[in-house]
Amino acid sequence: MKTRWFDLLQSPEPGSEGGGGVGGAGGAGGGGNAAGSTDPATGGGEGEGDGDDLSRVRHTLDREREINRENKRRMAALEAQLRELSNTNPEAVRAAEAKALEEQARRELIEQQARIAQEQMEAKYSAQLQQSNKELIAEREARERQLVKQQAEKAFLNAKGRVEISPLDGSTPFDSVWGRFGTNFRIEDGALVVVDAKGNPEIDSVTGLRYEPTKWLKRLQTDPYWGLHFEPAMGSGGGARSGRDGHMSSSGVDLLTVPAGQAISTAFN
Repeated sequence: MKTRWFDLLQSPEPGSEGGGGVGGAGGAGGGGNAAGSTDPATGGGEGEGDGDDLSRVRHTLDREREINRENKRRMAALEAQLRELSNTNPEAVRAAEAKALEEQARRELIEQQARIAQEQMEAKYSAQLQQSNKELIAEREARERQLVKQQAEKAFLNAKGRVEISPLDGSTPFDSVWGRFGTNFRIEDGALVVVDAKGNPEIDSVTGLRYEPTKWLKRLQTDPYWGLHFEPAMGSGGGARSGRDGHMSSSGVDLLTVPAGQAISTAFN
C-alpha cells in the first residue's frame, strides 16, 4: 500500500510539464530556477533583447507570477495527495512539506529582488526626468528674457537712446539701461509691458492707462545721469535742448562740444 501511494506521489502530474508529488515540487523548483536564470534581478537576463532595463524587470515579474500560479495549482494537487498519505507515509509528507517551504522561500526571494530592482530603476529615471525638466524650464526662461531684452532695446532706440559702442568692452548705453531697468519689462500676450518692482503695471498719470514702453523710457532723458544714455531732447519752447549734464541750453548747442570761450558766450546770449 505504501509503495503504491509513494509511486503516485513521484509520478508526473497529468497535463503538467514537470512532475507531480515530491518530484513535482522539485520540478517546480527547477522551473523557477530556469526562469530565474534569465531574471535581471538575479544577475541573468543576457540575450533577453534590447529593451530597456525597466521593461525587462516588469517582464520578468509577469513571468514569475505566471510560474507562481502554475506552482500553486501543483501545490494544491500535492496537498490533496499529502492528506491521503498523512496516515500511511508520514516521512514522505514531511519531505514534501520541506520542499514546498523551500520553494515558497525561493519565490519570495526572487520577487523581492525583482521589486527592489524595479524601484531602483524608477527612482533613477525619475531623477533624470526631474533634471531634464529643470533644464528645459531654465532654457525657456532664458529665451523669454532674451525676447524681452530685444523688445526693450527697440523701445530704447525709439526713445532716442544712444547707439555708441564702447571700444573698451563693446558695451552700449542700452546695456546700462537694461542692467538697471530690465526687471521693469516683461512680455504679456506677445507685447512688451512696463511693471513696477512688485510686478504690477506701471500707470501713466496723464492718461490713466498702462505706460507705453517708449514713453516710459523717454522720462530718463531729463535725468542728470540716465539722460547721458539718450540723445539730447528738444524742449517744448525757445529751441531749448537738454545738455549732457541734464541742464537746458536755450541755443540748442551742446556746450561740452565747443571751446570754453564760445560756450560761455553762448550760455549768456
